[in-house]
Amino acid sequence: MNGIIALADIHRLKVWLPIRSLAYVNVYLINEDANSWLIDSGMLSSKSILSLAKGLREVGKDLCSIDNVILTHFHVDHSTMTVLLSETSNPKVFIGRVDMEIAKGKVDEFVDAAISLFLEHGMPKEEAKMIRESHPAIKLLDAYKDLDTVEMVPLDDGDTLKIGELNLKVVWTPGHTPGHIVLWDEKSGIMFVGDTMLLEITPHVTIHYWETDPLGDYMNSLRKIIELKPKVAYPGHRDIIKDPVKRAKELLEHHENRLNEVVEILKRFGPLTGYEIAKRIKWRVRYRTWDEYPYPERFFAMGEALAHLRKLEREGLVEQRQRGSLKIWTLRRA
Repeated sequence: MNGIIALADIHRLKVWLPIRSLAYVNVYLINEDANSWLIDSGMLSSKSILSLAKGLREVGKDLCSIDNVILTHFHVDHSTMTVLLSETSNPKVFIGRVDMEIAKGKVDEFVDAAISLFLEHGMPKEEAKMIRESHPAIKLLDAYKDLDTVEMVPLDDGDTLKIGELNLKVVWTPGHTPGHIVLWDEKSGIMFVGDTMLLEITPHVTIHYWETDPLGDYMNSLRKIIELKPKVAYPGHRDIIKDPVKRAKELLEHHENRLNEVVEILKRFGPLTGYEIAKRIKWRVRYRTWDEYPYPERFFAMGEALAHLRKLEREGLVEQRQRGSLKIWTLRRA
């Protein structure tokens, strides 16, 4: 891979996704003597299967020759292909303990919890219904049900997986999902970061349960990566990150700016519902109006807006109050 890695035979397979904004997911193949390891597996769809099979064939492997799969997180585009692999090669499957608990029978509950928050914070019922029906996880619930039958090995923070000369330490990096993990080899400086860091685009951080603080968790995860000082990061989407510390700092700055933007919106227009705030945030998208947003992207926008409001609430900068059946946001009174 451009001279970056000398310790292991690592291949990046760009596996097609039926998600237009992403286009593909990076699946990493690591060859260790007679064993083959995949980091993430891709999304269960016919075109994705063909794409993965083609990528494996180009490096001398096939769908029947995968011995181990490590999932960085449970999201549909990273995990559900594991269902097919369990039938073709029956690999040993590893995943962070927290995400394993969600992947095994709780995915629809997880999505529904977020939708319930959207309704409380002003989203119209019909719009929330359409968002739920179009969410990729809901559309692939049958795949998740099959994933529930796959035996998995839970990984905890600090665990180590030895793959040839790589000693991949498991680092818990919650935020993008509650149980997201990255894999770090201290000697080489290599880190497989899943969707904790991406080039050009910012990983989405959505709140599902109000007692949590996913954005606070995510920003702390970025700080953890900065402290580890990886030399190169292999992300779940887009290109390899050659300066991970710089990128982590950029993402921290992005969210600090977004927090300030939410405060400014409330200064100018408040009091507002979370839904009204989400529609006013200047998301970096090609759509001109909220009505142009595809429903899955409205899910991410609303979830991110609420995640930022939750962090501001915990910092004592904003507060919510009840107005009829809805929650209204204002700047916190001095």
